Amino acid sequence: MNLQFPETACLTDAISGDTYSLTEIEQQVSAWQQRLQSYDAKRIVFRAQSSVQWALLDLACLDANILLVPVPSYLSDEQWKHVLQQVTPDLIIADVPFQVAPEFAAAGDVRWVDEFGGYQLYQSHVVAKIAAPDDTQKVTFTSGSTGQPKGVCLSAASQLQVASSLVERINLAQPRHLCLLPLPTLLENIAGIYAPLLAGGEVLIAPETARGLNGSRLENPALLLGLITKVQPQTLILVPELLQLLVHASSQGWTAPASLKFIAVGGAKVAVDLLKQAALCGLPVYQGYGLSECCSVVALQEKNALDASDLELQQVGKVLPHLQVKIVADEIWVKTPFLGYFGAPADASQDWVQTGDLGAQTDNGNLLIWGRQKNLLILSSGRNVNPEWVEAELLKTGLLQQAVLFGDARPYCVAVLFCANPVITDSQLGSFIHAVNQHLPDYARVERFIRLTSPLSERQGTYTANGRPKRAVIADLYANELAALYRPDFDSSTLAGYASTEGPSAVKHAAPQLV
Repeated sequence: MNLQFPETACLTDAISGDTYSLTEIEQQVSAWQQRLQSYDAKRIVFRAQSSVQWALLDLACLDANILLVPVPSYLSDEQWKHVLQQVTPDLIIADVPFQVAPEFAAAGDVRWVDEFGGYQLYQSHVVAKIAAPDDTQKVTFTSGSTGQPKGVCLSAASQLQVASSLVERINLAQPRHLCLLPLPTLLENIAGIYAPLLAGGEVLIAPETARGLNGSRLENPALLLGLITKVQPQTLILVPELLQLLVHASSQGWTAPASLKFIAVGGAKVAVDLLKQAALCGLPVYQGYGLSECCSVVALQEKNALDASDLELQQVGKVLPHLQVKIVADEIWVKTPFLGYFGAPADASQDWVQTGDLGAQTDNGNLLIWGRQKNLLILSSGRNVNPEWVEAELLKTGLLQQAVLFGDARPYCVAVLFCANPVITDSQLGSFIHAVNQHLPDYARVERFIRLTSPLSERQGTYTANGRPKRAVIADLYANELAALYRPDFDSSTLAGYASTEGPSAVKHAAPQLV
């Protein structure tokens, strides 16, 4: 194996406790490489739940520089079809039998050929139609905010460079890391597998069902909390929604393991108050920032939220040592070895990624993120509103699990909300939003809202894998309901389940099932 990890590096099944030492990792990686070579595999699509075997196959491809496209196990049929047609793999590996997209199967011979490592292998003789940029080792399909997902092409060297920079920034020898995000998520893949192994640490992995997940949705939080308690990890990676869960659980009597030393949180804007609450619960939280085009992590805080000032809590940290950042017309640009999108190679001279994120860089090198450039709402009054800011204020207490703000070219802001607690009435929810509004300028306040009876999700096509709403998709799905919130004759008393006069008006609506 060409990859160089310290002798203490190991992979562990968090449920069974079975551990693979470095020697055993090398043996398994070699076995996978021999099997892949026997099928002359040069382009692989990999669809499976998280497991130690998932990490071993991923490491085998990274080490041999074989192009790998890992995708979540919960992709919709439409998304799966899109990936297959884009990539045209010569080998498909999955943890369960599946139906190949008819259009893809018709293009050539696709057949089951083997079972290895608990996975089903399907060989294809479809001729690749789209060339990947030179040096592409991994393609990660971003959920995107509109349209079909794009395949971000990354080299093996760039992935390992980010992992090495994270080891330097976190500065924790032999960390014991528990993977909570799905392994196809680039952040967990690089920061949760490669970085801990490079630091000589132990990576603990459990399947989605053991983490309380059903597809992309967390349906049994008790399982996830119990796993954290059982494993006693030193490091975790969370999206804001999971951080809210840990904070809420702490307030209800759950005790965070004393073993925890570093919890990275990112993927979406995190409210300062939520970071403070997490720190007061004994959670060592460090905010970060990144995007797939920059090989995941771009910046990471060096200070625990409990030790940081209010100003520092608004910042996502210093840029990793191997990267450069500049601000162009308030947009963050990152100099990084981005190879391009699958099917559309980047111009070699364009070595700066225009992130689409609005922000600034402080004198000491910390990044401030204001919000997405394309998400900026410009009200009919001419006032600008960054929706991520308002959404973070709505989400920070944990009462709401999802909040998506709208109001572009409209006289006021409205929102699509999901509250998982059925005990909370519409009247109480309206009162809560009324209280939040008191801390916002009048132009940024939520005047009316839609309350969903089921959450938005990646499987439905309304959320990205890292917890960001697909605003254009949501706006299209709820176009009529959103338009009704602006009608002069709008009357909340005619809408089911709402009777509050203290807060904004609401309409209930189920999230559509786009599967």
